Amino acid sequence: MKKYILIFGAAALSLAACTQKADHFDYGQEIAVITGTDASPVSKDQILADEIPISYNFSVSLTGIAEEDVDVHISYDSLAVARYNDLNKTSYAAVPRNTFVINDEYVTIKKGTATSPMTSVTLRDNSFIQEGVNYVIPLSVAYMNGGKAGILESSRNLFIRIGKTMETFSLEIPNIGVYSTYNLGAGYNLGDNWTLEIKAHPYNMKSRGSDQLCRLACWNEDGGGQVLLRFNENGKPWKTLDIVSVNGRYVTGATTADASGEGVFNVNQWYMISIVWNGSDMSVYINGEKDTPWQNTISGSQAFNLNRFEIGMSWGGYGSSQSYTGRMAEMRIWNIARSASDIASTQCSVDPKSEGLVGYWKMNEGEGHIFHDSVAGNDMDWDKSERQKDEANYVTTPEAGASIVWVKDEKNKCAQ
Repeated sequence: MKKYILIFGAAALSLAACTQKADHFDYGQEIAVITGTDASPVSKDQILADEIPISYNFSVSLTGIAEEDVDVHISYDSLAVARYNDLNKTSYAAVPRNTFVINDEYVTIKKGTATSPMTSVTLRDNSFIQEGVNYVIPLSVAYMNGGKAGILESSRNLFIRIGKTMETFSLEIPNIGVYSTYNLGAGYNLGDNWTLEIKAHPYNMKSRGSDQLCRLACWNEDGGGQVLLRFNENGKPWKTLDIVSVNGRYVTGATTADASGEGVFNVNQWYMISIVWNGSDMSVYINGEKDTPWQNTISGSQAFNLNRFEIGMSWGGYGSSQSYTGRMAEMRIWNIARSASDIASTQCSVDPKSEGLVGYWKMNEGEGHIFHDSVAGNDMDWDKSERQKDEANYVTTPEAGASIVWVKDEKNKCAQ
């Protein structure tokens, strides 16, 4: 049976065709679909509600030509969001019903056609939008009358993603000799399921060869495990990220199978780096996309008591030659292996009350020298950070001028 799939958008919509066997319906029965894909009801494109009112068009289609008029009722269905979250380990929130209107809740697919006229929703209020929350307008085909049409359950719902552009401060590290270690107290006793995330905006990827390494950060345990991040490790492809743990290493993908290749990282771009350990395998996501590694030898237990976080290069004599210069933000610690869909939907920020989130430093204070933890209050004070004695010369406090600064400009805009 040929099924017509709706492509959802903010402008006039088009129809594409694909062939797929119909399930759970009698032979010859036509099926109605309302989503843009069979795999997920969530719209691929996010609609930015920076200015309101704003409207979005969609239609309902049958898998074949209607033999008589088919009447369709479209309704708001917040319970569908809860069901989807439970099934897919996501954290979408339904847009409040009083903030939008459904224009033409009742549409008719005329006899001899397969698609209803366009209808739309209009968002009239965006004051409910909170940073870190992923919103959707949840629509559902409530019922249909006429013909032999039934409703394909996997395509009953349409979740229109609603977002807003945020602009915040970030931490900037312009000094080539920055190094500091933050003691996180009792720490975070991470079992064999965890996720570590950090957002980086490098200024200088250096050059190929022995001087290319840029040490970004390290989560570690005193005398124990670690997760060390460094761009361009010598002997590895340029513009890749080297992730070193106590039991192996992971190098992000490159264009060739040898060190002459290049990875995906470039200067003057933001990268959300998500490192997931599920008890047996390590997965890395870059800006929400799963990476195919150039090398992955991570094996065995990766459990550790994370009680320190380092910025920059920590070993004597390497303060400037392996330095990282750029911006940093959104450092998160989770005691769960996050799902791919949840990672993809939280590139800008997360809700501090999210399940499994145990530490969250946005690094967007804009003043002072304290990075606040919005989960448990485990703040990091730059002016009181611990440093190895032989590294003290590489660090100056904000009062001395050069080490770190706060920056807020167009580069820091993020839509979620």
